[in-house]
Amino acid sequence: MYKNIPAEFRKFKLDNELFLIHKTGSGKSDFGMDNTPHLLENGFGLYSTIDLKNKIGPIKTEYYRISLTRTGTADFDVGLEKYKPRRNSILFGFPGQIFSLHEFSPDFLAYYMLFSESLIAEAIPDLNKKQRFPFFSFSGTQCFELKEETAVDIEFIIFKMEQEIRRNQSGCSDMIRLYIQQILILANRNYGEWIINNTGRTGALQDLFNNYLKLVSQHFLTMRKVSEYARMLHVSADHLNRAIKSCSDKTAHEFIDEMILIEAKNYLLYTKLTIAEIAYKLDFSDPSHFNRSFKKIALCTPLEFRNRS
Repeated sequence: MYKNIPAEFRKFKLDNELFLIHKTGSGKSDFGMDNTPHLLENGFGLYSTIDLKNKIGPIKTEYYRISLTRTGTADFDVGLEKYKPRRNSILFGFPGQIFSLHEFSPDFLAYYMLFSESLIAEAIPDLNKKQRFPFFSFSGTQCFELKEETAVDIEFIIFKMEQEIRRNQSGCSDMIRLYIQQILILANRNYGEWIINNTGRTGALQDLFNNYLKLVSQHFLTMRKVSEYARMLHVSADHLNRAIKSCSDKTAHEFIDEMILIEAKNYLLYTKLTIAEIAYKLDFSDPSHFNRSFKKIALCTPLEFRNRS
């Protein structure tokens, strides 16, 4: 369907423009930065899900993200992995991931913060190594449930952040860095126990399926053959295909196609490229081929998707 040629994906940086992507701007909330595109040091934003747009993404983000769900549920897609956080769930994201949020319940309330690596680099020098905090890596689990007392502690820190932003006194950025570090340490304590309690419960095939989704989400721009992923996972392509089919209603290659579809949606939503230009950028043989492939998965044409979105 397409050659093994990477395509450019629009990346959203943490700047004033990003506010329009996730907030309605209706002014119903005065929490944190819910009502302003202003960012602390151009590298930190603190928000609640009040005034959140009905659907966000898919967008490729160039910043870190932490969210704590307090009530209700929502559907989060991080690459091909799908999460439905509930009370006390914490969700992490890091630069280079494709993220979307949709289908949240009427009572959905979460607090979330976005921050650049440069803002936190001095406080946590090894953050970019993604070793100390495994939930900031493709191989880790990015959404898990905290103990009630830990969730309450983190919520208290979030409220302290909000107070610090309102006061805007000297040393405000330094305090925010320390608060982020506290949240990461508290979450990491729960993460180890959560992994121990949940590892091995899903079975070998489900684990293989989950690892495949992580790899496709990470490498889909440069690896578009199932056999390449099979080699990375140390199994045969046939075994990998059987595992994927046993855990889903799709083939292994259909998940690669789905990531290409997500990339196409990003172009349709956030660029002015024509359908033909997007088709060639994604290396389809011609626009009609792109239209057929898009409609097969999305159940609408690219133009229909753009117009209704």
